[in-house]
Amino acid sequence: MTPFKKINIMGGDYEFTLNISGPMDNYNLEYVPSDLPDIYKKILNQENFQVSEFSLSNYCMMRERDICQMTAIPVFVNRGFRHGIIWVRKDSNLNSITDLENSKVGIKEYSQTAAVWLRGILLEEYDLHWSSIYWYANKTQRFIPPTEANVKLISGDPEELLINGELDAYVAPRPLDLKKSPKDRVLRPLINNYAEVEKKYFETSGIYPINHCVMIHHDVITKYPELGYSIFKAYSKSKEKALKRKLGATLLPWVDRQWSEIIELFDNDPYPHGLTEPNIKNINKLINYLHEQKLIKVKPTLNDLFPVESHQWRE
Repeated sequence: MTPFKKINIMGGDYEFTLNISGPMDNYNLEYVPSDLPDIYKKILNQENFQVSEFSLSNYCMMRERDICQMTAIPVFVNRGFRHGIIWVRKDSNLNSITDLENSKVGIKEYSQTAAVWLRGILLEEYDLHWSSIYWYANKTQRFIPPTEANVKLISGDPEELLINGELDAYVAPRPLDLKKSPKDRVLRPLINNYAEVEKKYFETSGIYPINHCVMIHHDVITKYPELGYSIFKAYSKSKEKALKRKLGATLLPWVDRQWSEIIELFDNDPYPHGLTEPNIKNINKLINYLHEQKLIKVKPTLNDLFPVESHQWRE
């Protein structure tokens, strides 16, 4: 009997990844919950890995710059709505998206997928172009921002600069301020009713924005060309068990809502895998945003990003 080939998978600590580890086809998969910034640093530094979660937007950017040593498979492990990630001080006079024009907005990483989605939504939904905002980002960036973006690189922490009154707003999925007790928090979301706004956005667009997908190193997929589908099945089966447990902290947005209130909105599966029509629409929207924001020059095709055979994979 041929021994199972051990494959390590790095990714976030999610409920839907709890049952990935174990045998699948000819492989012994071991899921290693990891700190996402550490994962990104390893991949961007060209360090060796087998399989890992990674940013879909950064993957597109790396491919165009010919610094990519991996292939994506259509397993979409991180999604998030972005209307609620703009933060201002509680005493700020900014109360709407249009108030951001000509304002100073802090962000740690300009090219992160969440920020790409946000800037696209600001333009498409609110007619606010990213070039009409003054961006303040960390001095060390994964990619050089386009000159049209008005990005100033800073040494201070953007969240602290906002709290100190040096910036007008800050973009982050979860600022450190949220770790404080509610009475001690200094920041508030710019869009107060963002959950309702995001729900309406989904009902209108059908898009629950994809942030990350699963990547296989070129050396590994070349050696094991059938590994991609085995990993696809492992993620799908693990997610199926998580959905049966009805634990929503890493599966559903708006975690303060009851599971039954929102699961039907996503047709009972908020994290569908595979190159289905809704997922293709989602991916193409992100690619269009990357191109419009001048983060890529040429729009990649699905065949550029994913193995041709993966078009047929279904859960």
